[in-house]
Amino acid sequence: MTAFCDVLRTTRLPPMTVMSLAASALGTVYREVADQHRSDGGCPCGWKPNLRADVEALQAALAATTQAIPPADLRVMQPVGRA
Repeated sequence: MTAFCDVLRTTRLPPMTVMSLAASALGTVYREVADQHRSDGGCPCGWKPNLRADVEALQAALAATTQAIPPADLRVMQPVGRA
């Protein structure tokens, strides 16, 4: 969040533009990692890139983390100190 706010402050770009740039960066990272896993010999981890399924999984993860959680839910509150 700090980096995001720093970019907003220093560039004066709208928040959705900054988020779009972040999404583009993630897409570039995905492509580079996928390309390495498609090369001869692949990777010992066994991952086989599947663009459609992988993008769906990333979209689902994004959607899941943007769902509003009731603020009174103690299970998801961030601790702010010690008692």
